[in-house]
Formats: sequence, C-alpha cells, structure tokens
Amino acid sequence: MINAVSLVLMKNDKILLLKREKNRIPIIVMKDDETPEKSLERWAKDNITVGTSKLIRVDKTFNIEGYNINLIFIDASNSDVNISNEDLILESFDVSNINRFEEELLRAVVMKCNSINYRTYSIEILEKVYNIRNNYRIRKPLIELEKGRMKSNKAINLIPLTLILGAILSIFLFNYFGISIAIVTVLMTVIFFSVIGVRNKSYLGLFLVLSSIALSITYGIFTNEVFRVLNLIVIPINLFSGFLLLTYEKLPFKFVAFITAFLEIIVGKSFENTGKLTFEFREKFSKADGEKKSRNTKHIINGILISIPLVIVLLMILSGADEVFSYYLSNIWDYINIKNIYDFISRVFIATIIMFLTYGLYYSLGSVKVKNVNNKTFNRTLNSTTIITILVSIILIYLVFTQVQVTHLYLNKALPSGVSFSEYARKGFFQLVFLVVVNLIMIISIKIKTDVKHSKSNNILNALYSVITLLTINMGVAAIYKMNLYIGEFGYTRLRILVQAFTLFLCIALLLLLAFIWREKLLFKPIVVSAVAIYLVLNFVNLDNFIAKENLKLINTRAEIDLWYLSTLSLDAKEAIDEGREKGLVSSEYYNYWANKRVLTERWYEYNYFNNNILK
Repeated sequence: MINAVSLVLMKNDKILLLKREKNRIPIIVMKDDETPEKSLERWAKDNITVGTSKLIRVDKTFNIEGYNINLIFIDASNSDVNISNEDLILESFDVSNINRFEEELLRAVVMKCNSINYRTYSIEILEKVYNIRNNYRIRKPLIELEKGRMKSNKAINLIPLTLILGAILSIFLFNYFGISIAIVTVLMTVIFFSVIGVRNKSYLGLFLVLSSIALSITYGIFTNEVFRVLNLIVIPINLFSGFLLLTYEKLPFKFVAFITAFLEIIVGKSFENTGKLTFEFREKFSKADGEKKSRNTKHIINGILISIPLVIVLLMILSGADEVFSYYLSNIWDYINIKNIYDFISRVFIATIIMFLTYGLYYSLGSVKVKNVNNKTFNRTLNSTTIITILVSIILIYLVFTQVQVTHLYLNKALPSGVSFSEYARKGFFQLVFLVVVNLIMIISIKIKTDVKHSKSNNILNALYSVITLLTINMGVAAIYKMNLYIGEFGYTRLRILVQAFTLFLCIALLLLLAFIWREKLLFKPIVVSAVAIYLVLNFVNLDNFIAKENLKLINTRAEIDLWYLSTLSLDAKEAIDEGREKGLVSSEYYNYWANKRVLTERWYEYNYFNNNILK
C-alpha cells in the first residue's frame, strides 16, 4: 500500500481543488520516513503558502486503489492563502465538483470537527450539503425555477381566450373527433404566439409545434383507430414541448433536464397557477371598481326582487292574451327537460375546468423563469479494464451469430436437417428487436458510467462500442429481413408494419450512436427528430389502404391471407376494399361489416374525409 495525504483546505466558502474534471481534492504521496504533517509541509513549500490557521488530522484512514489515505483538514478562513501552483485553485464549494470518495472525505471532516466541537463558517457550508446524521446528500435541483408574474394586460387578455377555448372543447369532447381537433390545436397555438410569444429562437420547437398541427389534421382525414388514440397523447406532449423550447432560452434539450422541466412547468406549475385566473381578475377590477361595485350590489338585488313578481304577472297576462304563447309556456319543460339541464351543467363544468387548466398553462409559460439548469453528473464507477473484457466476450458471440446469419439467412446456404428455411426465417424477429434495444441502452449506459483514465483505453473502448453497434445494426437489418419474409407468406398487418418502422428507427438511433461514441454528440435531439418524422410518415401514408391493397395482391398466391382481417381495417382502406369488391375478392358480408364502421355525424366540426365519403 502507498501511503498518502489528502488535503481538505477551506477558506470560508471556498475549497482548494485541482484544475481538472475529476479527482480534484489534492492527494500527496508520502515518503518512507515522513509523517502526514511533514509530507504536507514539504508539498506546501512548492505549491501553496498559508498563514496561521487551524489544522485538524482525521484519525480514520481511507483505502482506495492501492493507496492508504491520511486526511488533514486546514481551516484558513482567517488566514491569507497564496497559491504558487497554477494547477491549484480556490473555488466556491459545489457538490457537483467532487466524486463519491471525496464526499466520504468531506463527511469525515465534518464528523471529526463535530466530535471536537470545532465550529466555523466552512464547517457550516459543508453541513448544508451533507446531513451527517441521516447520511444523506442534499443536491441542488436539476432545474431551478423562479416564480414571477405575468404582465397585467396579458393576464387579463388571457381570460376570455381560455374561456373561448374551454367552451369550444366542452362542445367538441362530446362529439366525433373530426376537424375539431385541428381547430383546438391551431387555437392553442395562436393563443401561445399572441400572448406568450417566441422568446427563444428554436427550430426544433417550431418543428414540434408544426408537427402537432399536422397530426391534428389527420383527425379530419383518416379513421385509423390506433393513431386516433395515440395522437391524443402525442399531440399535447409534442405541442407543449414545442412551447417550452420556444419560451426558454436556458433550457437545454437534454433527456433528463427537458423531461424534468416538462413535468415541473407544464404539469406542476400549470396546476399551481390555475388560481391565478381569479387572482388577476380581482386584482384588475376590485381596486378600481370596488366602491362602485359595493354601491351597485344593493341596487341589483333590489331589482331582482322586484322583477320576480313583475315577470310572473306579465306572463299570466300575456298567456291569456295569446293562445300560442300560452301553449309554449305550458310545455316549456318538454323543450328544456331534466336531461338537457344535466348535459348543460356538465358542459359548463368541463368548460370551467379546461379554462382554469389552460390559463394555468399559459400563465406558467408567461411568468415562470428558468433560473439555472444544473448539469446532472454520473459517477463513473465501472472499471475500464473489466468493461473491455466483457465487451470482447460479447463481440465474439455476436461475430459467430452474424456469420451464421450471413451464411444461412442472406446467402441461403443449406440448413441443418429438420430446419426449413421458411421456419428459420419466420422465427426470432422479436428476440432480435429486443437485443437491438438492449444493446443500444447498454452501450450508452456503459460509456457514461465507465471511468476511463487514459486516452488509449478510451480509444479501445470506443472501437469496441463501434463494433458492437455495427453488429447490432446487422441484427436490426436481419429482423426487418425476417419480417419481410414472413409478410411475403402471411401478408401485412398493422402490427407487422409498426414493428418494422420501430426497428428502422432503432437502426437510425444506432447510426447516431456512432457520433455519440466518437464525438460525444448529444443523442436526444436527433433521436426525437427522427422519431417524430417517422411517426408523421406513418400517420399520413394511409397504412390501412396499403395493407388491404398489398394483401389483395397476394390473395391468389397465398392461401394464408386472412380476408376477415381486411374487414377489421378502418375506413381509410376505402380505395383498396372497393377495388377488391369489384373484382369479387371481398364478399358482401365482409364489405358490409367493414362499411358499418361509419359514424353518423351531424355537425360540421365532426367532418372526416373517409368517414363522410364511405358511401360515395
């Protein structure tokens, strides 16, 4: 074991650190005949000069990677500190600057000082970060938000806009979703741009907002049940993410930071600020008109009390003067029945809730500021040599697997007896997709968590990551190839197309991973753009019509094609189903079952192209 001294020197809220990214607390290797104090004195001559100060030696020693560490704490709060070594710096204490071992050292310093009743400002700084009694580390929040207040005129203008939005949504929600979804999405976007405005020039934010509008338009065109359900989740997330990026300049588009900001601002602060509607309304009108309102309230009540008997008398006189008026008056409850009253009350209730929630959303975007984003640091605890050994083992297995695939799947070489090519091609698709996902997550996680001390080790690891990535891309290609062979035998389904699209997305993500491996480029942004682009294409290519058209082409050569499945497709398959019926490939029974999916609509905002044109 090598004996060494670790120096924790603090001056008020500053700590002595080395100018590097990790292992920043100075560690001094001791000579054979030195005590920790003598070793520190020798080191200080060439590196730092400290005036009269308190020196405390911690009794405990620490063992790490072949070193036996002695710990010395110097409190230089009341002394001058002169640094002669350019590699050293007195820096404001920040918990993100240190690793786990250094945390243990600082915790030991605090515990030692508490045991001897030594209390100074420096110790208090450390105690604010470490709750020694509970052995718990208090970290800064990832996103530091600053509450504010929206400008009064904007806050007031927002009230009627959210009222209109709530009223419209309360009507649309009880009816078939057609162009109504696009109307709501566009209206929410217009409110954002008119009230909040673009505070940060973000092309990604604009892309997400425009993609949300594009997805909302599909409700007026297509009837695919899968996307109609998924888009109810995707559109709000996409739209509000775009609003965030167009509002906050300091908000980086990183996975953890952005999701945290979304949850805290879009979800948390929106609920918190729902009450601001009544606050801003009272603030605007109560002060100026308070006295006038109090005077008028009495007169209004008197007017209502006088009006009630007057209205009753007038109704009695008018009903006697006109028989038709008397008929309508006596049958008024036939027109306003209890069901309509409940319906009206429920719509008003929903409109009010939506009004307050959307007001809270826009108020949050207009008032909450992102004060600071603290970068999340990962403790690199994995040993690079161990990881290299593991990766080499994985690569050897994958190389053998790839060689088998190339030989038997791609080149159609003779298979072992008892295994047919069709059986070999069909099986294993989902296992391959699962492996692709696992490998993608594994490479990212290992690269983030591995402690690499030398550039040579880093280059070896990057090369191994790259080899695994390329072999994984081959797995993705093999999965798609296997599914194509399966489709050629049994035809298309929504699930088969969607899993192929997902596998394609994974292959794109793996290609992007190569940039992350070698250049440390962030993956989140290009992956999100790729995912949204693929999802947009899937929404607009009319999957159901493609499925029906391709399956009808295979029907004469493949007995396994399921005609019943075609009748379960949405009305989007109109062109292919009509053509199949004309050729006698689709029976009247299946056609009628398919056509009966049509929803009867009465209102203009329920318009959907395929639903309204099914009988034409």
